[in-house]
Amino acid sequence: MNREHFLDPKKTRVPYNEFINKELVLFSIEDCSRSIPSLVDGLKPSQRKILFCCIKRNLQKEIRVAQLSGYVSEKAAYHHGEASLQSTIVGMAQNFVGSNNLNLLHPQGQFGTRLEGGKDAASARYIHTFLSGLSRAVFNPSDDNILTYLKEEGLTIEPEWYIPVIPYILVNGGQGIGTGYSTFLPNYNPRDIVHNIFRILAGNKPHKMIPWYRGYQGQIIPNQDKRKKGYVSTSNWRRVDDQTLEITELPIGVWTVDFKSHLESLSGVTDASKAQKNKEKATKSKKKAPQKKTYTV
Repeated sequence: MNREHFLDPKKTRVPYNEFINKELVLFSIEDCSRSIPSLVDGLKPSQRKILFCCIKRNLQKEIRVAQLSGYVSEKAAYHHGEASLQSTIVGMAQNFVGSNNLNLLHPQGQFGTRLEGGKDAASARYIHTFLSGLSRAVFNPSDDNILTYLKEEGLTIEPEWYIPVIPYILVNGGQGIGTGYSTFLPNYNPRDIVHNIFRILAGNKPHKMIPWYRGYQGQIIPNQDKRKKGYVSTSNWRRVDDQTLEITELPIGVWTVDFKSHLESLSGVTDASKAQKNKEKATKSKKKAPQKKTYTV
């Protein structure tokens, strides 16, 4: 970064244009860097720091997520809150449908489910993790010596980016919102990616790939709305009788608890109505309860 872009701390008054064209520009660049994954390795800086520390420690035995976050803060110069770092570690280890096709960390404990989209993960003090078996197959150890490692506060920290053997950004997808930019990439099947790489190396055109999520039992079809591009994931259901539908699969990104709440709102059964009914029951039970008589002597 150009030092001239920083504001002079000795100044007591700063014009708007100088603040926007200097300090705010640097913040926006850093915001996009933190929020949007790199196309090279498919990782955000916080994820890259975690992977770097796991490789540095050769993390083959389980460790508490809370301990790992402290290690990353110390060895990779992580300057933000540990709660955010712990949630990133949990996200890298999640393997339920709709999360990662290839999780770099192994989930040992409750790392979240489809019920709440991972929000039901246990506290970082009670869950453990370590490098998954495929992490070093994707990020080959032979490439470690040719990476450009960054330096900060006298420490050699994570590289500018890793070099995966396949485009990892397509395996687990990527999403993020920065300043003025945002991105969303769905997940794709690693086998389809490898097959297309061999086709490109042989001088052939790659086949068109359809988004794929490990364990997903529904269908992913092109969007029927001509005004919108992309794909739509569907649900699986069957009619049991005139008043009952059995739903066996939900679209990607639709979580069970949220969908259940949506169905209850359609049927008129909401938390407010439940509370009102319970209140009415309690009032009726109080009226029915026999009143104690008191006598004065």
